[in-house]
Amino acid sequence: MARLLIVDDERPVRGMIHRCLQDLGHEIGEAENAQAALASMAQAPADVVFCDVQMPGEDGLWLTRQIRNMYPTTAVVLATGVSSVAPNISMQAGVLAYLVKPFSRQAVRDALTVALEWHDKVKVSGPRPEDIGERLQQWLDSLEDM
Repeated sequence: MARLLIVDDERPVRGMIHRCLQDLGHEIGEAENAQAALASMAQAPADVVFCDVQMPGEDGLWLTRQIRNMYPTTAVVLATGVSSVAPNISMQAGVLAYLVKPFSRQAVRDALTVALEWHDKVKVSGPRPEDIGERLQQWLDSLEDM
């Protein structure tokens, strides 16, 4: 069982991701902003964080950098409302998958699978930048197919 954290300033989006994942047997927490997410992580670090890119206050990119510094084995899945992701977003260390809103239940579950595989690997061996780069390239290649 993994610990998941959903971070989004919009309650309906948090609820939708929660519903996509709730029957998989994982522990799921929610936070409405980056500060609340860090407070939650301090209590019980998540294995995977699903995070909106655009939030009031500190955004998802800021949160990703904090998570990477403090919790290097936590995988991050970013959610965005734009179909093409800028390089400053796509090249964030530790970001294993992207969800483009509106996203499907299967897209959320697929992102979780990728993130958990990475998390399990780095728990044992430590984060490897080349693993992250490979996943990012696969994701960028999939965008070209759209």
